[in-house]
Amino acid sequence: MLDNKYFTSFYPVNSSIHKLNPVIKILCFLLMLVPIIASSDISLHLIMLFAVIYLLYSSKVPFRFYFDTVYSLRFILLIVVLLLAFKDFYMENAACIIIKIVLVMLYLSMMFYTTSPSELKYGIEKILSPFNLFNINISPLINASVNALVFFPNLFITEKRVLVSASSRGVDYFHTDIISRFYALMLSFKNTFRLARERNKKVIFSASLKGYSTHKYRTNLRTNKVTFNDVFMIVLFVGFIAFYVWQRSIS
Repeated sequence: MLDNKYFTSFYPVNSSIHKLNPVIKILCFLLMLVPIIASSDISLHLIMLFAVIYLLYSSKVPFRFYFDTVYSLRFILLIVVLLLAFKDFYMENAACIIIKIVLVMLYLSMMFYTTSPSELKYGIEKILSPFNLFNINISPLINASVNALVFFPNLFITEKRVLVSASSRGVDYFHTDIISRFYALMLSFKNTFRLARERNKKVIFSASLKGYSTHKYRTNLRTNKVTFNDVFMIVLFVGFIAFYVWQRSIS
């Protein structure tokens, strides 16, 4: 299982973060964006970073997965640093921008690793439920979007398995130069895409078995409950906004 986890894939363990209401998880992410966008104070962002790291620890998802997510951004972060250097940004401001990017990616990783696709659909539907007042059926769009998010981890997992199988037939991807690797990827892409689509159809079929329909309002008794941990999460992220407002008032 450890070798088959990618960003947006669900990691099924029993943790306090997994048990959080998906609506609360998404709402807290939106609340977190307020100080991230509005504030340039590095102390506030460091506090938020430590808080998110504690949430990552509480999720019981191996830190290696979160590290891989941040590590995959290394070239983007390097480009950001170079652009800021050319614009004569102070080191503190540059560090603040990097922390903002890392914060967003870590929280999104935690949300995807601890929220199943069906719970994610449910949470997004509840957040966007005010659109129902305008007789706009947003469920099909949400369903298609979440299925697309699920497809990409399936594609990566399937690609690795296809490449391992192909290496036994002489198309070695893992012990060769970059040109040969590109050639191996091109040879395996058609088969990888076909198998990933079949796997994604099974995910959609599983949702159908659970009674999911984009034409009906769905309920989930387990995730509809709001517990003390959910309230604590809301208070925590509202507290970050309050801290930002307090900083603005005294400056």
